[in-house]
Amino acid sequence: MEHAADAVELYRFEPRRSIEGWRLIREPRLLKQLGVEEPPGRFEPGEIDPTSLYALIDGSLRRLEVRGIDGYVRLYIPRPGVPPTLLLNGLVMHRVKESNPLDDAYAKVRAARLRRGMRILDVCTGLGYTVRAELDAGASHVVTIEVSEAVLLLAQYNPYSHHLADPRVTLILGDATRVIRKLRDGYFHRVIHDPPRFNVAGDLYSLDFYRELFRVLRPGGILFHYTGEPMRRRGRGHGPIVRGVIERLRRAGFHVLGYDERALGVVARKPRQAPVSGNP
Repeated sequence: MEHAADAVELYRFEPRRSIEGWRLIREPRLLKQLGVEEPPGRFEPGEIDPTSLYALIDGSLRRLEVRGIDGYVRLYIPRPGVPPTLLLNGLVMHRVKESNPLDDAYAKVRAARLRRGMRILDVCTGLGYTVRAELDAGASHVVTIEVSEAVLLLAQYNPYSHHLADPRVTLILGDATRVIRKLRDGYFHRVIHDPPRFNVAGDLYSLDFYRELFRVLRPGGILFHYTGEPMRRRGRGHGPIVRGVIERLRRAGFHVLGYDERALGVVARKPRQAPVSGNP
């Protein structure tokens, strides 16, 4: 892993074929892209959900979704021609009304001021769109962490996620709050932290976790922390969640540069003369 970490559980990403439901409705012949010469049994275009992706699994055409102890997740296409996002227990995991998942990812990378040749820590892989933007910006090595194996399984079928198999990417399956302890001091030039909502993953917003982000970032390195705009009121500034993020980042040792209105997140820098571990 280019000396980024000690022993961690790497995930072997294997791209697989799928097709969007809206395409399949318009042209059932596209099943041949999945290696199907004749439509499988019980295939009726009218039963296809245009917002889903489908794949041939064990000889049957199946919607790409996973049900498990953590709930329900599927690939969701907000509108034709737009890359899929994740629908997790009814919650859409990307901005899809005023943006689309890929544009959203590129905005986050621009906010982080990424330059060619940099090493990046990408927290919360999801479908890997931010990783794609990081590679396009010239990252030399991206270490990305995802806690959900179900999400990574779905990503393997997403045609917009196949760059996760790029040799410049190290994909780790695990809890980021534990994995980060194994990452080395000062290894990364940039950190892009894209956690779920605060009420879903509060530990990824904790002071202890921010101190770990500070530790693995090089002096002078930049953190972009996606927050969205929870509880923001017009004319009254940011809500308590964003204000809390800013306060804890400062306590961890970061210099907060501001809030990026396009990427909807906080931008912070590790001071060039900072100690490795930040504030006590």
